[in-house]
Amino acid sequence: MAAVFRIDAQPNGDGSRCESGILSLHDFALADGSALAVAELAWQDWGRFDAPVVVVLGGISAGRNIGAWWKEQCGEARALDPHARRLISVDWIGGADRSSGPREGEAFAAIDSRDQARAILALLNHLGIAQVAAVVGASYGGCVGQHLAVLLGSRLRRLVVIGAAHRASPWALALRTLQRAGIEAAIGAQARREALKRARQIAVLGYRTPCELEARFGVREAGADVLGWLDAHGERFALRFVAESFLCLSASLDAHDCAPESILARTTVIAIAEDLIVPPALAREFARRLGARGELVTITSRYGHDAFLKEADAVAAALTASLQTEVSA
Repeated sequence: MAAVFRIDAQPNGDGSRCESGILSLHDFALADGSALAVAELAWQDWGRFDAPVVVVLGGISAGRNIGAWWKEQCGEARALDPHARRLISVDWIGGADRSSGPREGEAFAAIDSRDQARAILALLNHLGIAQVAAVVGASYGGCVGQHLAVLLGSRLRRLVVIGAAHRASPWALALRTLQRAGIEAAIGAQARREALKRARQIAVLGYRTPCELEARFGVREAGADVLGWLDAHGERFALRFVAESFLCLSASLDAHDCAPESILARTTVIAIAEDLIVPPALAREFARRLGARGELVTITSRYGHDAFLKEADAVAAALTASLQTEVSA
């Protein structure tokens, strides 16, 4: 498997170093036994070159620009500060951004969370990074982070998993299966786009809670406000994603399976008590199977699964407590 870089300049306004580029992986073998002739992985390397390395991974709609989608945690004087750390992030293979992925109407390979981890490991190796202070993964990124921790072994000191577990819950699996079924049944580009919007709207309902929607919208006439809110979510998502990218990453979430016992690094599992997608009982099982290497931190939030994006103070406190030993090492 050969690899080459194409480096692009990326401006950064806070004075910290920021580079981005493309890692090309040739004959990239996939977990299902097939291969991509060329798998391109878009990456960002943000922070001090000599600082502790932290790999930061988000949900299926997140990308390498962590300062945009997770600005509450990534930035100067925040839990993940590029002046104190070297932050590595990527666009997902099979996703909507610059890494290899499907075009509208075209089939694409089945991408496993293990495949994403193997590509990130190749990136770390080509950047010459021998030791990783931490991998921080939220939602889908927490799934990929588990496999990356297994691959890194003793090269990794700390894993932080937020809103993810070692397998999909039956409720989340069923919900995503219905989302994909609506897209797969649609005929024609416009119908698939509308089905993609509906799939995202259903997903958003799973990410939040009835309590949050009641507090936000109350009993306003005909539910117009909540429906408009859902419509805006669907439209924004459909502007970035093609249906095939959503199908690829949604199926990847369902297929995720990692044995916690194979993770060597100390691991913090941050669960959300109201999470419908990753219920606390599943997070507890994950932490229990980690044994002495694992700890469970539970936060409460009316935002449910989306708490990792919405509960800035609680997430920052949990991240800071988990990472302080690794950063000072």
